[in-house]
Amino acid sequence: MTRGTVSHVFVACLATAGCDSASLNMGPSDMSMTTEPTGPVVIASGQQAPVAIAVDGANIYWMNLGTNPTTDAKAPRAWTGGQILRCPVGGCGGAPLVLASNLTQGSVQAPAAFASDGQSLYWSTLSGVERCGLAGCGDQPQALSQQETDGLAVFQGTLYWTQFAAELYDCPVGGCGGSVTTLWSAGYSPCDVGVAVDASGIYWVAQGPATLYSCPLGGCGGTPTTLMASTETVAAAREVALDANNVYFTDGNPMIGMIVACAKSGCGPAPTVLASALDAPVGITTDGINVYWTETGPDFLAGSPVTGTGSVRKCAVGGCGNAPINIATGLTSPGAIALDDAYVYWTEAGATADGGNIWKAPK
Repeated sequence: MTRGTVSHVFVACLATAGCDSASLNMGPSDMSMTTEPTGPVVIASGQQAPVAIAVDGANIYWMNLGTNPTTDAKAPRAWTGGQILRCPVGGCGGAPLVLASNLTQGSVQAPAAFASDGQSLYWSTLSGVERCGLAGCGDQPQALSQQETDGLAVFQGTLYWTQFAAELYDCPVGGCGGSVTTLWSAGYSPCDVGVAVDASGIYWVAQGPATLYSCPLGGCGGTPTTLMASTETVAAAREVALDANNVYFTDGNPMIGMIVACAKSGCGPAPTVLASALDAPVGITTDGINVYWTETGPDFLAGSPVTGTGSVRKCAVGGCGNAPINIATGLTSPGAIALDDAYVYWTEAGATADGGNIWKAPK
């Protein structure tokens, strides 16, 4: 197993949005929306590899990786110049507010570790977990932990995160005081990826073999409950979303990816497949009515970048007959996804160093 990297590709017009020449030439002055959109619209443009997103109804927050000088895939280099940004949900063109800058990241796949508790934002860099208030932190985020993370969630004053080396940790949002609590460690296999938390407990997925675990908020003595055992159905479990009854997660396989549901009480080796034959689904979220996700499409074919093959889709939590509804198509490398009461928001990486976008569409 290898951790993926964000590929930069050309931004294409949305096939389902009915976009025209005006929508392809929006500048900052065009982005203050006076009417509610009826289809997908760009609300922030000119972004450097956006890979994580959160929303609180008034503002959107996201993380840019910055730029990467890698020229040899066998010798990847770090991302530098990363930023944490804020923009009103109505849009800000290419001029969002910078909350933190000069972040350095290793090999990162979208969606990156990122969370909000309504008061602060939390993210991971090569230096570890950091925090900044939603109103800003004077470009001086607080360092909470020295551990780089793969998945990150926050709930009731506690941070929870996974590391790819089959580990789960927690720490108070105020800081770890030089140490963290190890909730689970499996010795490098299976490899942890996404994590989500609510009042019922902590839920996370692992790869090699694909497994879904849960643990009470207070911990489980290093012995989590296995909700979904190793199964041939799922090959590449990645990201997690929760509602009152179920855990939903992506199987990120290209062309044969899936959106999968498992009851919080467990589903053994037989989870429910809500949608299949998907093209590399990654980000996932739910409002308890529908499940929403992004599909990146293939990153490369015959060594060349593929453009305009990504999408944002949804399916009812009870199933959609393997016929999900398209919210947006014609995208290039969409990644992270978030919801508020009326809209779905997502990131799109872009083909050039500053070709990324933040999108919004009615749910």
